[in-house]
Amino acid sequence: MGCLPTLPPEFPVTMPENAGNMIHGNAPFEMFPEAVFYKDRRFGPGGKNFAKYVNDECSHLIVTVANFFKLNDEDGARYSRFQGFLEKIEAPIVIFGLGAQAPSQELDGSLPDEAIDLMKFLGDRSELVGVRGSFTADMFEHFAGVSNTFVTGCPSFFSRPDAFPRLAEALKTDREGRAAYNGTTYHDPLESDMLVQAIQEDSHLVEPVNRFSTAYANSLQRNEEAPPFPWFLKRPVKEGKLTHAQLEDYFSRRFRIFRDPASWYNFNSESVGFSYGTRFHANMASLLSGVPAVWVTHDSRTEELTKVLRVPAVPKESVSSLSSEEIRSMMDYKPMFDGLGELFANFNAYLEAHKLPLVSLPDFDSPFTE
Repeated sequence: MGCLPTLPPEFPVTMPENAGNMIHGNAPFEMFPEAVFYKDRRFGPGGKNFAKYVNDECSHLIVTVANFFKLNDEDGARYSRFQGFLEKIEAPIVIFGLGAQAPSQELDGSLPDEAIDLMKFLGDRSELVGVRGSFTADMFEHFAGVSNTFVTGCPSFFSRPDAFPRLAEALKTDREGRAAYNGTTYHDPLESDMLVQAIQEDSHLVEPVNRFSTAYANSLQRNEEAPPFPWFLKRPVKEGKLTHAQLEDYFSRRFRIFRDPASWYNFNSESVGFSYGTRFHANMASLLSGVPAVWVTHDSRTEELTKVLRVPAVPKESVSSLSSEEIRSMMDYKPMFDGLGELFANFNAYLEAHKLPLVSLPDFDSPFTE
């Protein structure tokens, strides 16, 4: 249960969601083909029979969560609702990728009592609580005194091991192809500069969440005459960096949004030379396709995840004025490939503690073997 592994046609124009969550949410289904999703129709409306099915038929309940705990959050209801459901489960509870969100990697702040109670509950009910990084582990210890956390990074990283030999080959051969850009906060001046640069270079634009850019692209595909372009592009148009005609042409040809992981992976494999941008899971979708990516870090979450997984990361402030090729030149996969065996061994130790099948990394030569 947790993140949706696919999204409906109305996403994201009338359904708020993040396509990147599919990459995270799909991880258990890639690793364990016999897994059943909690919204399976056999459980009835709203999954009302799901807890009974888990208790009667299943070995584990795997919960995929991302930015769940938020420092200084004042709403305790969602934590208590989540705990109330989990209290119905008798099977072992396995947490995939739990993260805490905060402005910086500091513990200055507070959590509602319900969040602290949930932390204690997870510590009691899980053999080990899987967290994405040390900051989240520190929050469990600091606020709830829970010490049986286990840092795994994002489980999606381990969900398609066969991607790593293809990634190694892509690096060895200096894979060719059009760059693909992804962004988070387009009205932010630095990210706006990166978006303008991507449009001027005619890079692909992979959109995980923005309803305004999606609605604009949809209007162009329906051949509507002169649809209003997204509000966050008004400033670069006013400044003469982009034109209406340029935007219409670009969004008609280069805009991409995905509602299932398979089509996203296929697009990357067939059409992308490398990916870059501030969306963590958009770049992960590239890596899991065997296509290089550079993570542009912009908050504590991306910093935490890229550090654990040792993937190429550069701060937004240092690259916003650079071309895609200049950003690509900063890509360094040696730390990741040097530590890949250790990363998989660590994640398998987490799976083994829960008596779950392990994930195997294929034999292949690192692109950095001398």
